[in-house]
Amino acid sequence: MPTKTFLNLPKEKRIRILRAAKKEFSRVPLDKAVIANIVKAAKIPRGSFYQYFENVDDLFIYLMQYMYGIDKLKFARYLEETDNDVYEALKMKFSNTIDKLANAENRQFRINILSTIFNDSSRPDDLIPRIIQPDVEIDLTYFPAEIRKSKHSQNFISIIKMIGKTCLEKYLMKSATESEIKKNYNNYIDFLKAGFNL
Repeated sequence: MPTKTFLNLPKEKRIRILRAAKKEFSRVPLDKAVIANIVKAAKIPRGSFYQYFENVDDLFIYLMQYMYGIDKLKFARYLEETDNDVYEALKMKFSNTIDKLANAENRQFRINILSTIFNDSSRPDDLIPRIIQPDVEIDLTYFPAEIRKSKHSQNFISIIKMIGKTCLEKYLMKSATESEIKKNYNNYIDFLKAGFNL
């Protein structure tokens, strides 16, 4: 986790460092990231980096958690825009994610995250649990009572995550177009919604 020194920096400087980190993690996966590139892009001395983070893994984890936090805030807005229809909010979230991936840097960043999580044999064992924390998971409170009270509620949430991950990977591997993958995702979510109401 970042040090108090980092958290006490002016917001503009913190964001600049996080943008520099995202740029580097868009260039290469975590195991090939170079701190010198991050400090150069962030316009900070190399020594300052170690006053803010223990190492590059620590920065990567914080960046992921920070971005999950932003996603959570955006999801709350999607819920407002859809009159608290969680299924429509999920579709809106996925659609906006795909739209962002039209940007080459965002696309490569997502590919590099997946590579770090699933292909990097040198990554520390505690990396994934530190990135994926319970407070950033899909919140059951957004769903109707029959789902929240079901003994299968966690399986339901797991299925939603699998759908998102599978559709995202298909799009990143270019085995589906933007419109195809959005349609597929929407169909899966509609199927889940209808299936739980049968």
